[in-house]
Amino acid sequence: MKLFEQDNNKREKKEHISEATFIPVMTLSVIAITFLVGIWSIKELSDYKTDVEKLEHEFTEKQKSVTINEVENAFKYIKYLENNTENTLKKTLKNRVDEAYHIASNIYERNKGRYSKKQIINLIKDSLYPIRFNSNRGYYFIDHIDGYSVMNVTDPKAEGKRILDYQDARGNFFIKKEFEIAKTKGAGYFEYYWRKPGQTDATQYPKTSYLRYFKELGLILGTGEYMDNVTYDMQLKALERMSAIHFGEDGYLFVNKRGNPLLMGWKFFQEEKKISDKQLRSLPLTTEKGDTTYFQDIPSHLMNKNQTGDFYYYNYKKPTSNEVTKKFSYILYFKEWDWTIGAGVYLDALDDQIAAKRSLLINELTTELFRILSLSTLLIAILWWRLRKVATGITNNIQEFATFFDDASKEHVKINKDRLAYAEFDHLAGLANKMLDDRETDKKKIIEAYHEIQTSEEELRQQSESLLYTNQKLEEAMQEVKAAQVRLINSEKMASLGQLTAGIAHEINNPINFVSSNVQPLKDDIEDLLTLLNSCNDLTKEFESKEAFDKRVSEINSLANEIEVDVITEEIKQLLNGIEEGALRTKEIVLGLRTFSRLDEDTFKYASINEGINSTLTILNNKAKKKNAIIKSELQDKLPDIECLPGRINQVFMNIINNAIQAVDQNTGLITIKSSYLEGDEHISISIKDNGVGMPQAVIDKIFEPFFTTKDVGEGTGLGLSISYGIIQKHGGEIMVASKPKTEQNPESYTEFTIHLPIVGKNDLKHDY
Repeated sequence: MKLFEQDNNKREKKEHISEATFIPVMTLSVIAITFLVGIWSIKELSDYKTDVEKLEHEFTEKQKSVTINEVENAFKYIKYLENNTENTLKKTLKNRVDEAYHIASNIYERNKGRYSKKQIINLIKDSLYPIRFNSNRGYYFIDHIDGYSVMNVTDPKAEGKRILDYQDARGNFFIKKEFEIAKTKGAGYFEYYWRKPGQTDATQYPKTSYLRYFKELGLILGTGEYMDNVTYDMQLKALERMSAIHFGEDGYLFVNKRGNPLLMGWKFFQEEKKISDKQLRSLPLTTEKGDTTYFQDIPSHLMNKNQTGDFYYYNYKKPTSNEVTKKFSYILYFKEWDWTIGAGVYLDALDDQIAAKRSLLINELTTELFRILSLSTLLIAILWWRLRKVATGITNNIQEFATFFDDASKEHVKINKDRLAYAEFDHLAGLANKMLDDRETDKKKIIEAYHEIQTSEEELRQQSESLLYTNQKLEEAMQEVKAAQVRLINSEKMASLGQLTAGIAHEINNPINFVSSNVQPLKDDIEDLLTLLNSCNDLTKEFESKEAFDKRVSEINSLANEIEVDVITEEIKQLLNGIEEGALRTKEIVLGLRTFSRLDEDTFKYASINEGINSTLTILNNKAKKKNAIIKSELQDKLPDIECLPGRINQVFMNIINNAIQAVDQNTGLITIKSSYLEGDEHISISIKDNGVGMPQAVIDKIFEPFFTTKDVGEGTGLGLSISYGIIQKHGGEIMVASKPKTEQNPESYTEFTIHLPIVGKNDLKHDY
């Protein structure tokens, strides 16, 4: 059976290389071409959209500029009319009054010798009464300086009556103002409200008048113009001018007043053309922001103090046809006349340009797509031919390798590289041939190695026995090291115990001296008191005479004075107090020793760190006194008890405080001991600081190493701080040191040990000691 021969009935049919490569590659090619065509199409559409937007923007901005310019020019023209009409009006009124004055003056000059003043006044009145001007709106009035009306066209019944109390619609006494101007200036303008000629109602209109005083007859000649008529004239002029404006193909100006057209499609209406609300609502204007408004709503939208306009987009029919198309207008509100002035541009020209560009794009896309599809079909055909050729070559080469592996499994035969088509298979053939050569070489090496392994087995057995013996020796050495360590620790404990014993001996000796030195004086004082007491007892005996009794009393008093009973009594109290103080101090020392050593506590329990510190200070008090060193205790009152081995912790305090006493100078030593705790912390802190010479960093790095000491030979073991470090570490705490050595530049120095101990200790540590 060949190596690659397989049972086709027991396995599924697998793909051929040609199928596995041809179909995916062709599929990916089609997908890639489709993807590229899609990207190209999207890019072309994006460019088209960008061009259209640019075209719309350029067209719109150009037309906006035109509409804004036309509307603002119309607005400026209206302002121009307003500014010039006022001057023209005043000039016209003055000319009219001057004409009436000349007429009155001529009549007066011709008739002043022939007629009375009253007759001359009637002649003047008859001459001026029928005169009309300004489209039959203008007329003259005459008042007399004495306060009555001479000629009143609007109210003939008022002629000859007093008029000084006349008030206009605003409550102004305008006649008084008229007479004041006549008397003080002789001529001038004044403004007021008054009725129009032929008016049936009582409505008054704003009016501007000019007067001139004809002093010879006491007459005030004047005329005026109603301002609404002036405004109406200005509006007609403005509409006439704007109706003649054309721009673009169908551009025109339009004017509305609260939705009623005054100018539309180059036609203006001298009267407002009323249209219904339904018609107004049929002309919605949609702004660029998407808001919908109507012609009658535009003024309220544009009413602002700056009188700035806005653009509106809407659909409207063209003036030259009935075609409804898109349009935008620039609209400006003229508040003084309540006019909405606008100019619009139809956007059908822009739509035509966009449609032409769209047609051009479609033609370009169709042509380019045909070219791409043609090239893609050609490329796919070439790719298909090449893939078929490659797949056939690969299949033949794999069949060649199959034959080679089948033969190589039986004998040492190499593959023929000349029958392989591709460099990769050629390289693979070289590796296969090398593999056969290496296999033969490896067979020889395996045989040689087998013999070498048999030889090495005996050597390995001998080395194993040697390693077992060496391991046994190492175990024995380890046991000796542990025993030495125990002896060193016990030695350190004995050294501490020696210091403790010496201190206790000295401390107990002091209170015992209190007792021993006070006993003999106390005996002497008691003996004197007993002698006095015995003498007093003799008084109870019978005496021969009263003189003998008095003599005995006198002797007792002399004895009492001799032994100084008062002094002895006070001295006995002091001696008893001294004995009591010595006993109490002895009790305190014993209690401190018991607290320090905690010989009755060999298990973890909650203990007071402050008590441990105080008991340690009691033991070391004598040593501190010898150097005249001051120990300050700043222990926090509400320090919580912690779970620990109290004796071991006291041993740490003993070692550190003892080192501090040794480090400080005679008579200047200061040692500060603090304990602290913050609410919520899981540990307490103890600080022991001295003002000794300090330590450099090189010493600080080694002080916790076993056997390291800075003391002279024979004065220290070098284990105190090492053991203390181990005790703190095994309690789950930490011990840190900071020091500043004394130098010439900095004489102030210190060393401070800081200890952190957890409130809840590790209860399994007792087995380590």
